Amino acid sequence: MPIHHARLLPVLLALSSLVLISEARLLAGPPRAPSHLTVDDDVNPIGVGPRPSFGWRVHDADPNELQTTYQIRVASTAQLLASGRADVWDSGEVRSRQQSHVDYRGPQLGADRQYFWQVRTWDKSGVRGPFSAPSHFVVGPLDNADWAGAQWIRRASTDVDDYTYYRKSVRLPAKPVQRATVYVTSVHKYELFINGQPVGKGPAYQYPQFQYYNGFDITARVRPGANLFALFNHWFGGGQGRATSARGVLMKAVIHYADGSIVTVNTDGSWKQLQAPSWVLGQLGRNPGEGIGYVERIDARKLLPLWNQPSFDDTAWAPVESIGPQPVAPWVNPPQPDLTRIVEEEIRPASVTPIGDGAYMVDLGKVYAGTPRITFSGGTPGQLVTMLGGYTLGANGRIDPTKNQAADLSYFAELNGSTFVYAPTEYVGLRFFQIEHAPMPIAASNFKFVVRHSRMDSTRSSFDSPNETLNAVWNLMKRSLTVGAQEEFVDTPTREKGGFLGDGAIMSTMAMPVYGERLLSERQLHEFIRSMEQFWPSEADRGRINAVYPNNDNARDIPDYTQAFLLWVWSYYMETGDRRFLEDQYDRLKDVAEYVYRARNAATGLITDIPGGSGGYVHGIIDWPASMRYGYDMTTAARTVVNGWAYADFDVMSRIAEVTNRPADRELYRQRAEALKTAINAKLLNADGVYVDGLRADGTPSTHVSQHANMFPLALGLVPETNRASVITKVKDLRMSVGMVTVLYLIRALGESHQGEHLIDLLTNATWDAGWARSLARGATATWESWTADVDGNSQSHAWGTGGLEAYVRYILGIQPTKPGYEEVQIRPLDFGTVLPWAKGSITTERGEIAVAWNRSASQYKATLTLPANVTASVCLPSGADTATTVRVDNRDVRGTLDSTCVRVTVGSGTHILTRAVAAR
Repeated sequence: MPIHHARLLPVLLALSSLVLISEARLLAGPPRAPSHLTVDDDVNPIGVGPRPSFGWRVHDADPNELQTTYQIRVASTAQLLASGRADVWDSGEVRSRQQSHVDYRGPQLGADRQYFWQVRTWDKSGVRGPFSAPSHFVVGPLDNADWAGAQWIRRASTDVDDYTYYRKSVRLPAKPVQRATVYVTSVHKYELFINGQPVGKGPAYQYPQFQYYNGFDITARVRPGANLFALFNHWFGGGQGRATSARGVLMKAVIHYADGSIVTVNTDGSWKQLQAPSWVLGQLGRNPGEGIGYVERIDARKLLPLWNQPSFDDTAWAPVESIGPQPVAPWVNPPQPDLTRIVEEEIRPASVTPIGDGAYMVDLGKVYAGTPRITFSGGTPGQLVTMLGGYTLGANGRIDPTKNQAADLSYFAELNGSTFVYAPTEYVGLRFFQIEHAPMPIAASNFKFVVRHSRMDSTRSSFDSPNETLNAVWNLMKRSLTVGAQEEFVDTPTREKGGFLGDGAIMSTMAMPVYGERLLSERQLHEFIRSMEQFWPSEADRGRINAVYPNNDNARDIPDYTQAFLLWVWSYYMETGDRRFLEDQYDRLKDVAEYVYRARNAATGLITDIPGGSGGYVHGIIDWPASMRYGYDMTTAARTVVNGWAYADFDVMSRIAEVTNRPADRELYRQRAEALKTAINAKLLNADGVYVDGLRADGTPSTHVSQHANMFPLALGLVPETNRASVITKVKDLRMSVGMVTVLYLIRALGESHQGEHLIDLLTNATWDAGWARSLARGATATWESWTADVDGNSQSHAWGTGGLEAYVRYILGIQPTKPGYEEVQIRPLDFGTVLPWAKGSITTERGEIAVAWNRSASQYKATLTLPANVTASVCLPSGADTATTVRVDNRDVRGTLDSTCVRVTVGSGTHILTRAVAAR
């Protein structure tokens, strides 16, 4: 039979391809089992909702590896998973690189049910890895019926500052416990104990119709026979960051036994209560205009240190008042799960110094948010010890109360003549603590400070360079995030404790890559969306968002904070890959973009007199405090900064529409963005080729040229090429002439225009009138509200100053996600010439840590990158004056592409060393 070569060729090619694939599979090892399994961004969470999402880390030692497929199995027991059975849900083999926010798509899950799950992955060659070790999660109460048997209870009281103890003794069967879970909530705060041992604290503040609950595993806490459940509750009215709501406590504990039986322990009318007698009521508010709480005066003679112990005699306590079962006004909706948690750590002071007349000055060394914990001994019963927290010492070595943000940071203790622990309940921010009339010497052995913040992991990022000031500024900003991350991302832990949108957007955007923070970011995004329906439901107001939420002064917005919301949402999506959030909230996000567009002036094409705000915030805050506007022309109706935010809003909305497969909206908002860009350049550029602050109501341009007005167009890519040089020069000439509300856009303006050397000056020049290095030189240990907070009375613990961390992440290390969840990432450090010869550091992502180290000499640029599995990086090394495109990657030459100021190549997972020759600029 004749051989037909034309027919044989495809067969030979196919066979050779199979051989190559087989060889590749022989050389490559299979992926290892995934790790760091999360459900709703938490590890083994207790109390998730009905629609959980899954995440994991991929592990594969082979270079340039990808996940091509995954399979998730969910079962009702770990034993079923071990036998290979998934009686709840099996995703099957799903071809996808997604490894975070993977939605559960099985049958409806049951309330108070524990589920076990595992996942496995396939690599780029189609090689399958093993299943992970099982992880688990517990679904909490899903509707009001799931709280059956539990009642809201309270102590009947009209005290404005209400501290109450609750107790209930129960007998449990003497048989093996399979699992025990407690679900608890209160207004405002609770601390739960079982048999005298602490279980947990919470919840996050909220309006009653959106009340949160927390879930805890108490399997190891309960025991056969007598058990004591005890709750401490503190209600203290409304304030910034805290809705007034109503007094009440609700708890349901469910104990599952190995024999299948279930016992519940619920709050109800059988519980007992007592006003906590050691707190002396009627004290002054710390800042009555803001509602941050009351001065705490504790009488040690009335302490009940054993109140939460089973042996305590509560026969004299009165019964509680039962408000009613869930739902009962004002808690009309099912409580919602909250996985955020406050963590606490006890630290010793940096120093304790006698300051005369029996007084002591405690220096914590840095500003922290938390509470003092002092072991007093001796003295006479009833003797008063006066204490004061603070930020700044005066020339006499004592705290200067005028620098305490208009907050009364007093504390008082009445001695009992013996030994006791002074432990106030509510936190503030402070560095110094002054004690007068102490009955014994104060020392590190008897003074502790309980530092608190929302859960975050400081080991997830790093930075180092030869510039010690640059390193110190990184450390200042990084630790400041822990000062501001409380029940919300708060503006300051001292004066207000307000969950402001603008502050939260900055802190969240930085906390996600630097700390791996997820839970607080997601929860607060949902809260601000809820504020839209709660406070701005009318058609005329649709799209407006509260500027601070929750709060006790109802509807209150700041227009450019509303504008910043869409950018926060996009940052969250790019960090997490949470597409469901965009889908679920699409209409509300679109409402924000429409609110902005409704302010468009048809004649000029500019956003003009955007509705909202009041006082110094009307039509936009621009920056804050007012001194940080640096003369910005607030008489303008069409403000350049507001229009910059608006362009960003339309751009982001177009991207969101694309992600959620809405092509018509994608084109609509792209056209609106481009039209606004044209209007900005037509109306707001002056004869010198730089941007003015805006147009006045009569259409005439302002004569003032601010850094604000020029950095926004530069950061957003709006500046025509013919004007770039003049705009860059203007931005640089003004050094640091913005405040913390907008400084992130100054960072981006310099970064996107490749002004690396000036960016280092911005971060490290202590001789300028403003900047982080100046604050450090003047004693800052947390970022400030203004650059001059040490003299103008503004807050010295304002974490919105952490926006500068973007300079390190995005431009010094050069790391930026280009696809959600860091599936694809750009590594593009700026060229800093001789100003910064090397830097190294890491950030955290959904897929693992990304580490970058680079070193620049006069003739060579070398970068070492470590990328997790399932990440592809486009690496752009500075080109200097050299137009050659060759990059040496892992000891082999690779032809890259010249991209403006850098040469670009692509690498995958693993550790890679890249070098290229650079000519002097």
